[in-house]
Amino acid sequence: MSRSRKVLIARLTGELPMQRTSGPLWQPAVDIYRTPEGWKIKFDLAGVRPEDIEILVTDDKMIVRGVRRDSVITQGWSYHQLEITYSRFERVLNIPCDLTKADIRIDAVDGWLLVHIDATE
Repeated sequence: MSRSRKVLIARLTGELPMQRTSGPLWQPAVDIYRTPEGWKIKFDLAGVRPEDIEILVTDDKMIVRGVRRDSVITQGWSYHQLEITYSRFERVLNIPCDLTKADIRIDAVDGWLLVHIDATE
């Protein structure tokens, strides 16, 4: 199975509320591109495993959330300097198309989560 299939994509109906995860959240940086086929969205998620990412879509809203864990730290270590955020994240985007009918594909490459949305408006 490709790495892209490890990301959970859930299409929600308007009947299901999107519940925000609890606790402090950070927001990954994102670039959004309009293409002739639809949309390309690039999330900066270095250090996040694809299986730790969840994507929820409904109407024109996409929620990408998950967690970045420090997988390098070992018992007995103490920190000297910490600048990288390790915790839950969430980013909510409004995309001007009907995401419930769009073809959505995911790639995880070199620390980027790439979301490909093929949609006709």
